[in-house]
Amino acid sequence: MKKILSLLLASCMAFSLVACGGEKQQNLGDGQSTGTNVKNELVIGSTSDLNADMMSGWTNISTNKQIKSLINENGASTVVFTKDGTFQVNPSVTEKLETIENEDGTKTFKVTLVDGLKWSDGSSITAKDYVFAALLTNSPEFGALDADNFSGQDYVGFEEFNAGETKTFKGVNLIDEKTFSFTAKADKFPFYYEITLASASPYPMSVIAPEVEITDDGSGATLSDNFTVELLQKTINDPKTGYRYNPQVTSGPYKFVSFDLSSNQAVLEINENFCGTYDGVKPSIQKLIFKKVTDATQMDELKAGSVGLIAGVSGGTAINSGLDLVDEGVAAYSSYPRAGYGKIIFACNHGPTQFQAVRQAIAYCIDRDEFAKEYSGGFAKVVDGYYGLSQWEYKDNKDAIADKLTHYTLNLEKAEQLLVEDGWTLNKDGKEFVKGTDDVRYKKVDGQLMPLVIEWANTPNNPVSDLISRTLPDSMAQIGMKLNSTTVEFGVLIQNVQQAGGEQKYHMFNLATGFAPQSAVWYYYNKDLKTYGGAYNQAFIADDQLHNIAQEMRAVKSGDNETWSKKWLELEIRWNELVPELPLYSDEYHEFYTPNLKNYTPDGLWSTEKAIVYASMS
Repeated sequence: MKKILSLLLASCMAFSLVACGGEKQQNLGDGQSTGTNVKNELVIGSTSDLNADMMSGWTNISTNKQIKSLINENGASTVVFTKDGTFQVNPSVTEKLETIENEDGTKTFKVTLVDGLKWSDGSSITAKDYVFAALLTNSPEFGALDADNFSGQDYVGFEEFNAGETKTFKGVNLIDEKTFSFTAKADKFPFYYEITLASASPYPMSVIAPEVEITDDGSGATLSDNFTVELLQKTINDPKTGYRYNPQVTSGPYKFVSFDLSSNQAVLEINENFCGTYDGVKPSIQKLIFKKVTDATQMDELKAGSVGLIAGVSGGTAINSGLDLVDEGVAAYSSYPRAGYGKIIFACNHGPTQFQAVRQAIAYCIDRDEFAKEYSGGFAKVVDGYYGLSQWEYKDNKDAIADKLTHYTLNLEKAEQLLVEDGWTLNKDGKEFVKGTDDVRYKKVDGQLMPLVIEWANTPNNPVSDLISRTLPDSMAQIGMKLNSTTVEFGVLIQNVQQAGGEQKYHMFNLATGFAPQSAVWYYYNKDLKTYGGAYNQAFIADDQLHNIAQEMRAVKSGDNETWSKKWLELEIRWNELVPELPLYSDEYHEFYTPNLKNYTPDGLWSTEKAIVYASMS
């Protein structure tokens, strides 16, 4: 017998008037309707570069991620992340969700869509578009475009479909025009984020695969044979018309208008056919313009009015400049603890940084408290693990974190001791290293002498890179380590991080981490580097204990926050010992904006792209 647990959304009645196709809209206050007749615009400045990727699967640059969320991923999703920090079914999209427990231990999540869902061009969104999105993004054809293609690995039949052994994805079913289902593998349960297995967003099949058919005889959704790499090269990868670069049919609160590489500027406009957020809101700011700004001039642009919002501002110089504008009455601001941190990330699979003792020794070569103070002007704290100060798990374990995690700080004696104990006791000739005579330590690795030389890739015009350059090399030199610095553009650095295996030359990078609402540590610290290295496991660390704790976290029963919190602490303790990354600062983020921007309430997990949908211009 199959036990059917039907979750009929009690909130559907309350939200029926704001689902797609409805006429009424929620009012946001300040006299601003959420209708689309308000013609205004907001220029959003970002110190991060933009690139042309407007579709998920390739790069994950922060500003592009915001844009992708606004045009698609924050649109007609069946499950959403809410303001109160939880995942829930999206009543603006999902009429009914049924969870079916099958005899073999698998679970089927059956989704029935609300009536009237529309793409930005006015055409209907149907169940076929959701099924197509699952088939597309897990197909070998999508992978052949150098895209990530394993988001559906939790579902039955993924391996065979992903390998190209069949055109049928057994765990994905197209039932009718309004209904589809996903069936997750038995060994994926229990799962702390179980509801996310029912999460799906659509892609327009009529645009990306116009001649392709999907059939389903009950044994899984099947793509017709004309779904090919050649087709996707044309519909997705064409630099002018491909969906990756020019997505003209979308489901989010905004629709894509243009991107200009020369000016590093992207333009979005309201999607009049957006179905509304989970709580019934539609955007009111007619046009959003994302543009590149520099640290040196961003506040001048805000004062002059050429930028209306600068999000995620960190560093004491920038924050104090923004607060000066607030004192002058020409700007407003919000501040909150960052859900993330700035960091040094190590390549843990090659070179000297493959050794835990070397990573720990580098951590003892820098005064992180002073570093954070100097960089942030007092608007940051130092964290000792893989967490941000706004996360509930940190708040739940704050005392234990302070007691059980090592607070790495400047201690060259300790650093040198770690290196000696780890075998870095030789010079270039294989004889005993003599401090004051020899410059660089060596160690016998696989019968060969390995120099203790760290290759560091960093980006230009980066105050964090500048501060590292002023503090770290001298400390390392005092204990027989050498730091070689190479400056590359941001896109090149990201490319090197993602390819840090094999012949990669760099051992160390400085970047930043922002924590997702669903922190999938079972991917980030999975020891299967062939599958997860680079895209998820950026440190390329393959530690059995860390891997096992992460997998155990995944298997915590949904809603069991106590067990999750305990496992989270176990992971933090082991992570702190391994030092795959070295957190340098966790900011108090500031966002500065024109006083005309109203109802804008970002926080550590309610980011710019979510908060802006609720905002309005006076």
